[in-house]
Amino acid sequence: MMSDVAESESPECLVRFVNNESAVAVARGSTILDAARKAGVFIDSLCGGDGVCGKCRVIVREGKVKGGRAESLTAEEIRQGNVLACETQVDSDLVVEVPVAVSLREQIPEGGRPRRRLYEMATRERQPSKLEPLVRKVHLRVSKPSLENNAADLERLEYALRETLKSDNEYQMGLKVIRTLPDVLRRAEGSVTATVGYRGRLSEITEVTPGDTSARSLGVAVDVGTTTIVAHLVDLAVGQTLESALMYNSQAAYGADVIRRIIWCSSNPGGLGKIHEITVEDINQLIHELEEKFHLSINDIDLVVAVGNTTMMHFLLGINPEWIRREPYCGVTYQPPAFRASEVGLTINARGLLYCLPSVGSFVGADITAGVLATGMNESDDLRMLIDIGTNGEVVIGNREWLVCASASAGPAFEGAGNRDGMRATHGAIDHIRGWSRSRTFGYSTVGDKPPIGLCGTAYVDLLAELLHMGVMDKTGRFDFSNGSSRLRRGPDGTAEYVVVYAGEKGAPRDLVITEDDCSNLIRAKAAIYAAAKLLLRSLGLTFANLKEIMVAGAFGNYLDLENAVLIGLLPDLPAEKLRFAGNTSIAGAKIAMLSCDRYREAQRIAQRMTYFELSTAPSFMEEFSSACFFPHTNIEEFPSVMARFANK
Repeated sequence: MMSDVAESESPECLVRFVNNESAVAVARGSTILDAARKAGVFIDSLCGGDGVCGKCRVIVREGKVKGGRAESLTAEEIRQGNVLACETQVDSDLVVEVPVAVSLREQIPEGGRPRRRLYEMATRERQPSKLEPLVRKVHLRVSKPSLENNAADLERLEYALRETLKSDNEYQMGLKVIRTLPDVLRRAEGSVTATVGYRGRLSEITEVTPGDTSARSLGVAVDVGTTTIVAHLVDLAVGQTLESALMYNSQAAYGADVIRRIIWCSSNPGGLGKIHEITVEDINQLIHELEEKFHLSINDIDLVVAVGNTTMMHFLLGINPEWIRREPYCGVTYQPPAFRASEVGLTINARGLLYCLPSVGSFVGADITAGVLATGMNESDDLRMLIDIGTNGEVVIGNREWLVCASASAGPAFEGAGNRDGMRATHGAIDHIRGWSRSRTFGYSTVGDKPPIGLCGTAYVDLLAELLHMGVMDKTGRFDFSNGSSRLRRGPDGTAEYVVVYAGEKGAPRDLVITEDDCSNLIRAKAAIYAAAKLLLRSLGLTFANLKEIMVAGAFGNYLDLENAVLIGLLPDLPAEKLRFAGNTSIAGAKIAMLSCDRYREAQRIAQRMTYFELSTAPSFMEEFSSACFFPHTNIEEFPSVMARFANK
């Protein structure tokens, strides 16, 4: 690439990111991705910098670079200055533009177009019968000392707590709080508010303040997802959710899945510290947004309850997850105790507590425990299934008598990874595709009603169903050129592709396509989820027909077209009343546990009694997986409604 900036003799070069208004000095030979990470400019690097996903495309506006593998770039993109950030070495001062489609700082738009009303049992039917938050503020009248009652200040405080709460709890208190006690009690003439945190058999008095401040008691529930982080601000005094905030997980700059991120941590000095730091920064940013909206200070928030997969919980706590990916696949802890939130780095009240809900094992995390708690399937007489469709696909089957779970390595295909024009569900992503019209164009919508720049997971489900229904694609995911579609063509590398949107259409910057390789990527992802659910049932001597209902959890599920998901074989072919959307059961479960010590203990019991079924060692898994690598399935008899639909074409 020709340079507009003279090459400097300095061993360091200045890299300026124009759309982020930031600049950083890096050693000559560093990659643009290294520079972006150092500058805090986040770039979509699904493969973690291995040079295989082709997603970290940036535009070098000025300067000289070396390398920048071009296999995944078109001639026009190369002419415009596009390079892969992970493969391109800095060779002079640079000016770099990061397109919106690959910028991880693009906020997730709120709202959207859900195809079904969210299944709200988690928040409406599962409210605890008794409001007893993990951390609560209790207004007390502590008796004044006298010659007749000269018990120590702490003893009188504990007595007042037991009387007020009608309990015989034992209490502990840190030295820092004890030192403040005599002054606070006497200055307030015994009218104080004690902040009490649940710690199992003991309760901790974390703070004692003068007067009655019990009405201002707030907590934050956090779902640390592999792709997104969600935070809900909760009024602990009344059990009400006040507001929510969400953002993309900045860890994505180090890989799309947890295994890539663990490998990056292990391969780079200080890697664990870096991943821990950006995880905490993301959560603090969300907490700060919530505080600003309600004019709060950090001292107003006394509690954080976090859920996520096992690796995310390790990263949040700064615990090495290396052995999660190595045989025999064990984490450091699955049921961490409560910690001081400040010890982790969370910016809430300095004495505030962090609770992480328990995981089941290395590959079934606290998010699934929370999902079971939220849906109440552990208390149901009926047999039910919970499927969480995300970067990983987790499946739980059970009722009040037993619970069995499995994890399917679906990969992040439905989040854009490995697909030519795939992307996350941010502004400009095509999110839904409607039927073929007389004008032989698709009707589609985009997130935020912006010009189309790529396709997200829900659009791929719709698109695969439409291509299958039109006969453009066969059940193996191959394109049929005899169909006569003018949108079928061979790409520059010879790969068969189908043009979804032409360049210039509604402001599209380039042709947006789905390739046969994309279809293969997506068919493997859907096959892993379906095969996991079917094999788990079969191992128990059951079939889908034995289930009262299947609940689909996760943000992806909220916007999924149910009929199309069945048509491609992502979900089983069951009556519509048996398939229900569950919404974000992870955050719902976190809030339920937050508001009830009993429910928090129930979450611990759920994790302890859930049996994990290891699919990778099951002899018949590959058979089931291979059978599911068709649209909808090799055994079409398993999908009678799909058979009927095609028979009536």
